[in-house]
Order: sequence, then structure tokens, then C-alpha cells
Amino acid sequence: MHLIIDGYCGDSKKMRDTEFIYHFLDTYPRQIGMTKVSTPQVSQYESLNPKEQGVSGFILLAESHISIHVFPELSYVNIDIFSCNDFQSDLVISGLQQQFGLTDVKSYVLNRPHT
Repeated sequence: MHLIIDGYCGDSKKMRDTEFIYHFLDTYPRQIGMTKVSTPQVSQYESLNPKEQGVSGFILLAESHISIHVFPELSYVNIDIFSCNDFQSDLVISGLQQQFGLTDVKSYVLNRPHT
């Protein structure tokens, strides 16, 4: 299962906070029943154009991975959760909406064959 989330009008303070993003990636897999196999990798990107600046993060899971890309100046976040196991996408979407303070969310679910 592959869940793609585009979140808008989020909490830009949280989106600028690399420690928040790290903590999210470090704790969220367990909250949705997945298993970390690495520590989170989080990087901040600086640009002359503030709209291009942001934070990206990734964590490798036994089930696959979670990646996140945030653009604070645009109050936009993109989150991918890719898993070989099914999970409750509606609960994940509402939880992420709450965690990031998103007022608008577009999501896409792609079903993948089980291994």
C-alpha cells in the first residue's frame, strides 16, 4: 500500500523545525504499527528563493519507508508512506492532518501487491 499526502496550510513553525521532523519520523512508524530499521535522516535545504527552502526526511522501515518534504514558506507538506502491509489510511491521514495543523489535505492510495 502506498499513501501519498499533499497537505496545505500547515503549521509553518513545525515545518521549519528539523527536530520536530526528526521526532515525527522516529516515533510515527510505531504509532501506525510499522518497524524502524534505521534512524531518521533529516536535511534542511537553503535557497536564495525562500519558497524553495524546506526540510526533507526519510526513514527506512521493515515494511518499506516513510518520506517527508516540507516547504514552510508555502505551508505545504508532502508525505509518502509505502508499506508492503495494509494500514488504515483514513486514520493516518487524519492523524497527520492534526499533527501538522493542516487545513486541507489531498491524498492518494495506491494498492501494491503483497509480498
